[in-house]
Amino acid sequence: MNSRLEKLRAQLDELQLDALIVSHNADQRYLTGFSGHADFDSVMVVAKNAACVITDFRYKQIAEAESGMPVTMTERGKLELPQALANFAQENTLRDIGFESQHVTVYRLREWQKALRKVDAKLKPTADVIKTLRAWKDEDEIEKIRAAVKLTDDTFSYLRQTIRAGMTEKQIAWMIEAYMREHGAERMAFDPIVASGPNAALPHAEPTSRQVREGEPITIDMGAQLDGYNSDMTRTITLGHATEKFNEIYRIVLKAQLAVEKKARVGMNGKQIDRLARRIIDKAGYEKEFGHGTGHGVGRVVHEFPRAGKTFKKDQFEPNMLLTVEPGIYIPDWGGVRIEDLVVFRENGLEILTQSTKAPLIPIA
Repeated sequence: MNSRLEKLRAQLDELQLDALIVSHNADQRYLTGFSGHADFDSVMVVAKNAACVITDFRYKQIAEAESGMPVTMTERGKLELPQALANFAQENTLRDIGFESQHVTVYRLREWQKALRKVDAKLKPTADVIKTLRAWKDEDEIEKIRAAVKLTDDTFSYLRQTIRAGMTEKQIAWMIEAYMREHGAERMAFDPIVASGPNAALPHAEPTSRQVREGEPITIDMGAQLDGYNSDMTRTITLGHATEKFNEIYRIVLKAQLAVEKKARVGMNGKQIDRLARRIIDKAGYEKEFGHGTGHGVGRVVHEFPRAGKTFKKDQFEPNMLLTVEPGIYIPDWGGVRIEDLVVFRENGLEILTQSTKAPLIPIA
């Protein structure tokens, strides 16, 4: 029995639904292992006593092998996806069918509604049903994430040995991607961020042709995907020597990050965890320079539940939930510092998965 499907089915009554359409590939892969494709060529329909994958010729064999569900193959001009949805609804007497609204375009919704209306079925919007289920990781999932984190740690060790002043941000970003792919990553978790000097004041800067220089902050944010699971890590370094300003900002951010890793516990909510870091940065006088949340969950996608931030009082942390711990300070025209680990909440505290050194200074021979 697929326990993840059963957990979803257990929620259908609570949601007052007969079935749920699963159109997001990360959700499909989480529920059944079906790798599919990240668009609308394939959907799953999960009802209380039935389920199917609706896809086309390109994914039929993969769906049959990976999903464990009956597969309906669509063909343009004959049986298209909206009609296949309607057929499944009619065969299983489905009346109220949910769909994850954040993943469905207005165009798709109208096409589905038009077909389902003919069989007396209607669509009801839902949000984050499966994303909420994904917040709890079993030990197999944690091991897969641990492997992705290990690859990220290894990549950072390689960077520390090879990065030099005069390299461009784009060159360093490519070094990250090349190393990860050559050492087993199925893809990048996200495009690497390499931001140097004043560019490091942009939390999600894109790598540019700017050359990195000695004595300035260089923020590197990267992650790998292995076996469908992601890692996420940030380190801020400086080459050759550290300025007084760099040392000041780095110490504050590190203190804030370590406070979370020492004091966060199961039972706390996202606002309480965020406060552990924020009060240190606020006290140091950089309240306005820390404008994002302290962290987010990681799993099938890089940004998952739960979250830690000023407004996330409803995000409750339980055992086997993951969180990035990534406070930062960003100062326009100077740069910024962010330090990020990935942690697992355990009954007795946090397990820190990220093992990369936090020593920021890389000596230049």
